[in-house]
Amino acid sequence: MFSYVLRRILAAIPLIFGVLTLTFFIIRLAPGDPASFFIQPGVSPKVAEQMREQYGLNDPLLVQYVKWLGNVLQGDFGRSFSRHRPVFEVILEAVPITLTLAVIGIAMEFIFGILLGVISAVKQGTLLDRSLTVGALVIYSMPEFWLSLMLIIVFSLKLGWFPASNLNSVGADSLDTFDYLLDRLHHLVLPIFVLSLGGTAGLARYVRGQMLEVIRQDYIRTARAKGLSERVVIFKHALRNALLPVVTILGASLPALFSGALFIEVIFAIPGMGRITVDAIFSRDYPLIIANTFISGTLIVLGNLLADVLYAVVDPRIKLN
Repeated sequence: MFSYVLRRILAAIPLIFGVLTLTFFIIRLAPGDPASFFIQPGVSPKVAEQMREQYGLNDPLLVQYVKWLGNVLQGDFGRSFSRHRPVFEVILEAVPITLTLAVIGIAMEFIFGILLGVISAVKQGTLLDRSLTVGALVIYSMPEFWLSLMLIIVFSLKLGWFPASNLNSVGADSLDTFDYLLDRLHHLVLPIFVLSLGGTAGLARYVRGQMLEVIRQDYIRTARAKGLSERVVIFKHALRNALLPVVTILGASLPALFSGALFIEVIFAIPGMGRITVDAIFSRDYPLIIANTFISGTLIVLGNLLADVLYAVVDPRIKLN
């Protein structure tokens, strides 16, 4: 398995560099540049020209690319144009926030998605099953940005149950550790709910389909004929086998939640990777955009690799070659 993982990682390196190269040329060929934000009434045009000279934006495009490639091969993604700091310092401050959202979101998605899928399959054809099916379809079709705004209006502005933005209340730094964490969780309720809701609905439908296929198998009828309780039959025998294909979804969930966090973090004013990416795009912050692309591409590769490895772990019949 180690050789398989190593081969996959080595094969992903040129792919990621290809994506970074494509991103490099696309953002530089797009209209405007970082210096254009300094061209304002009352600001000398020399300021914008000095910035172009400082960051090498006056060099030919191929020269810029060669310089950029040389720095990247040394692990240097440059300094943020807008924040005037090394890009990885900026990213390292934001990654834990987005990672917290993503990990809790995945946990909620799989816990409730699997549970609702099993209930729907066991109660097939009943009113509960139909209600869950229709509800999952409606929820899965909801745009995240619209749902976020509706929740803010209802639960923040109207009812006042949850904060509408930010990670902590004003003055939260003076709280003790436990109260600080409670305050942080209170602020994360709505963002995590929106982030995990669509995935929960989709996963529930997928688990339902897998469970319906498994519970019709001969070994399930044999388990029931042995006198095993229905709970043991469903959760020990049926669910264990129905979850094998679901493992592949786990690998794709983390990159998907990272990309989904982009809208969530902007709407709820959370200073994570998504918020940084949007700010970098609007300010034409080339180094920060490319660094974020690198993080996203790496997550996609690692997510797919994790799915393949986990599938082989839970199903010994699969061999990784």
